[in-house]
Amino acid sequence: MGIYSINESASAALRIAQAGILVTSQNVAGTSIEGFSRRSASTVMDALAPNSLMLNGSSFAVEGFTREYSSLIGGQLLNQQAKSSNSETLVQYVSTIDSVIANQSAGLSSAITDFFNTMGKYAANPTNKSLAAAITGSANVVAQRMTGITNLVSQLRSDSSTGLNDTVKQINIYTPALAAINQQIIEANSPGNSSPSADLLDERDRILANLQKLIGGQSLINRDGTATQFIDGLPLVERGLANTISINGDGNSLAINFKQLNGNINTTQTIKRVDGGQAGALLTLKNEFIPKIEQRLNTAAIALVKVSNESIVDTSASPLAIFGFKVNSNTFSNFGDTRLPITVPQFNLGSEIDLKNLYDSLGSISQTETATATFKAMNAGQTLTVAGLTFTAGSSGATATQVASAFANVTNGMTNIELNSSKNLGTSAGGTFSAGSINGWNSGSPSGAFVSFTSTTSNLNLANLSASGSTGIDLPTISTWKEGYSGNSVFLANKLTAENFISIAPNDPLMYYNSGDVLNPKISSINANAAQLKSAHLGNVVADLVTDVGVQVATWKNSQKVNDTVLDNLKEQRDQLSGVNLDEEAANLLKYQQLYSASTKILQTGNQMFNTLLAIMN
Repeated sequence: MGIYSINESASAALRIAQAGILVTSQNVAGTSIEGFSRRSASTVMDALAPNSLMLNGSSFAVEGFTREYSSLIGGQLLNQQAKSSNSETLVQYVSTIDSVIANQSAGLSSAITDFFNTMGKYAANPTNKSLAAAITGSANVVAQRMTGITNLVSQLRSDSSTGLNDTVKQINIYTPALAAINQQIIEANSPGNSSPSADLLDERDRILANLQKLIGGQSLINRDGTATQFIDGLPLVERGLANTISINGDGNSLAINFKQLNGNINTTQTIKRVDGGQAGALLTLKNEFIPKIEQRLNTAAIALVKVSNESIVDTSASPLAIFGFKVNSNTFSNFGDTRLPITVPQFNLGSEIDLKNLYDSLGSISQTETATATFKAMNAGQTLTVAGLTFTAGSSGATATQVASAFANVTNGMTNIELNSSKNLGTSAGGTFSAGSINGWNSGSPSGAFVSFTSTTSNLNLANLSASGSTGIDLPTISTWKEGYSGNSVFLANKLTAENFISIAPNDPLMYYNSGDVLNPKISSINANAAQLKSAHLGNVVADLVTDVGVQVATWKNSQKVNDTVLDNLKEQRDQLSGVNLDEEAANLLKYQQLYSASTKILQTGNQMFNTLLAIMN
């Protein structure tokens, strides 16, 4: 091998040593950066190197730098981040209310049990003023416990709303950051560059991990190295274009605001379901967990007022009551009170079925409105607009039955195009919907020319069902309409809820007796015993509350343990491949330093040999 080959070999080794020292220093510095992937320098035979000046020899050259990364492990890790963050958020938010509801000294169950036990003791000796006073004491404890739990539920709802707002803000910070990284990756893939920088790819994965923690979804790595983030199948970030997340007006759902390239919002679409990340956890709390607790508490509060106050026989102007509801400046202890804004229908709580029916009916405060439209025949080309939809009669006109059939079985929000397609509307069916979308109503099946509509909101939508068009005197008539509250949601409309539940039991035990005569009690032994017998039903309501919360929280805790275990395992796998071992890097640094010293020594020796030969020749 000639002097040239010796110098080339030494120079190649020197370059390899320099590259190794550079990579080692980057790896050591990267240990302080989350998600850093270890780098390594790749070498090839010098003759195979793309920039080799030689076509022979056995020297080596630096081919490039490799990012140690597994797309399989990386994808699994991203998906697991969403699950772990979701379960962690759920457990974190409900830990306080779980401990209080199940606590014997702070929970509602023990207080209600003590109250009805006191009623039972009173029933054995209703002339005992001490036992009458004990009813007031135990009633006050029940009200205090109810207030404490409802305050916790209100705080949980407030915290969930605040957390959701903060989460959305963070998401909208990361989405443009990911789009910017994508754009840099695209530019790095331009001709002359073999691949994007490892730093860009690490930053891409860090942002994706944060988005998974916040909202979950699907993270897709494209062939060019850019990332696309989907939420429920909708693109949140697609290469260099970042859309935004917003909270809908109901506060209980999210929407994606699709942007054009100029930054203007083009359209907004509600996300049907968010399962992962912090956002999914907070929406679960707001839409499922909290409403179920409130439903149980409202059932217990209404039942307590009903059962306890019905045990009292008092015909005075200001009758005795034990429990009630404080709504603004009014206190309601009688469900037949004429001051209530909406009349409460008669109801009984004599069995568990009655309580279950009450519970089932308290799930919604929705106000329903119904209207019946009587449609008329239309001539060819005439138009009719009802509830936002415009129907145009076909070339042969449309019978009243055909028009009714067109407006039947429609759902709020459906557009004219959707309806024409789903109903196969055309000239043969009497005409088509030419414009608009149904606004605020759902309709049922037609009965001849009659169609019944039901409003989908708690607002008055009768104006939306008005008829107009070119049909003149043949406009349909809105024959009947009414509004009301479904089931026992009248309690919610009147704000007769656990949040307003109070104890109004008298402090003076003589108030439990007519004219202060202990021989003439307002709560007889029979009525007190009857109230105590119903306590089992009430106890089941509260027990169901404890069960609902306890089982759900236990499920979330178990899920958290499983998810954390899987996440730790995936992180360990990633660290084995992509993580930095400082001991290994120290050994590599020593190796490269020795290679560097040896290479410089070879170059120095070669130079001395060359100078010696020149001296001999001279």
